[in-house]
Amino acid sequence: MADISMPIGAGTNTKAAREKLAPEALLAIVVLIASTFTVILNEMMMAVALPQVMVDLGITASTGQWLTTGYMLTMAVVIPATGFLTERFRMRTVYTIALSLFTVGTLIAIVAPGFSVLLIGRIVQAVGTAIATPLAFTAVTALVPQSRRGQMMSLLTVATSTAPAFGPAIAGSILSVAGWRMLFITILPVALICLIVGNRMIKVPSTPRHSKIDVLSVLLSAVGFSGVVYGLASLGEGSAEHVIVSPWIAILVGVVFVALFAARQLQLQKSDRALLDMRPFADRTFATTAIIALGFMTAAGGMMTLMPVMLQTSYGLTPLQTGLFMLPGGLTITVISMVVGRFYDRVGARPLMIIGAVIDAVGLYFLSTPAPGTPIPVLLATYMFIIVGQAFLWTPTFAASLGALNKHLLPHGSAIMNTIQQLTGAAGIAIAFSIMTSASAAYVAGGEALAPSMAHGAQQYYLVACFMVIVIFFIAPVMPKTKASEGSGIPVAVH
Repeated sequence: MADISMPIGAGTNTKAAREKLAPEALLAIVVLIASTFTVILNEMMMAVALPQVMVDLGITASTGQWLTTGYMLTMAVVIPATGFLTERFRMRTVYTIALSLFTVGTLIAIVAPGFSVLLIGRIVQAVGTAIATPLAFTAVTALVPQSRRGQMMSLLTVATSTAPAFGPAIAGSILSVAGWRMLFITILPVALICLIVGNRMIKVPSTPRHSKIDVLSVLLSAVGFSGVVYGLASLGEGSAEHVIVSPWIAILVGVVFVALFAARQLQLQKSDRALLDMRPFADRTFATTAIIALGFMTAAGGMMTLMPVMLQTSYGLTPLQTGLFMLPGGLTITVISMVVGRFYDRVGARPLMIIGAVIDAVGLYFLSTPAPGTPIPVLLATYMFIIVGQAFLWTPTFAASLGALNKHLLPHGSAIMNTIQQLTGAAGIAIAFSIMTSASAAYVAGGEALAPSMAHGAQQYYLVACFMVIVIFFIAPVMPKTKASEGSGIPVAVH
């Protein structure tokens, strides 16, 4: 089948032609959004279920944590290769493989007789998740006209950003009436529907490139990214009881191998054989949004993980109450992201990013100031205020970064942005818990009780996160001023 490219903001003469979206493409986008939400929701549910899993399977916390750490490590290893997979095979084929793996992993988890089999199921799920998530961003960018890209991308970013908010509430509700296996039983039919419908409807014209995978790149990527994520995750856990390798050694080795991986890709991309092409960073828009993503995603990852811990340890909320506390944030980001998507199509990324950075920073600063006994409604209002700021950052970041790339670099750009999301998530958790633990210890040494000391420790992290976001306020003005609907004439994928 012939390769087709669509120029950004060029080659169309009427508004209707530019904005028309075929019913088949719309259904494909709906399936991609649903599958993305499902796989990420599954990723977030296990943290809430872990105490019950530990009791049911008779394992310790140091063993049980591998159900989440192993998931993160697997995704860190697989995501960098998704750009190659999307170029090597048709998107429908890659999607089918991804959802099939996720479904099989879910089945394994349901019937798992013990921890080892459950961990295998989680790893298989993680492989499917790692392929499906960046694929969704690539496919939506390819299917949607430039004039509607912000609106449609906002729906996809809603899926990636609301699942962490809905996950604890849904998991808490299910666990209050059933066992942990019911989490996977609930996910299974949704995964099957997405697999069947997606296999029929995701049709993105492309010409697969029959290139061979570079084994050395795969090895360098696996050791490098897994080392960094493992090290950061181990730091974030705040305990060395179950650490196999020193977190700092893992991070150092990971960074060295990531550097070697990047050097290898720079060499291979000269002959168009890179596993993960680095050329997206040559585009100013992509490079700028990647830097912005490093800041606000790190801050968001730490805040989203630390908030439930603080609510339960310092404010005495139950897991279900904590999930319900975070639920309005998911609803808020859904609504605000829809609005942001429409404005992105009119004004572009820069003003939205500046507004989002200001809102996010103000909210995080306020979280760093209240006393440990602050009423829950005040914390909730502040949390939702921060969520509004994040909504102004998520959609422009992904829409602008991927919209700047041509069809060959689009899958690689998507893989890079999703790799950044995984690394910043792990880094945010590590930074958050390291700061909270050390600050809390100082308060306890000064005679303060443990619960308020942890709240004070969390405040120290919120202040650090505030400064992470403030940096965006100075970087965002570097973004091009061009409106999204005007475009730059760069060909964007239909791949």
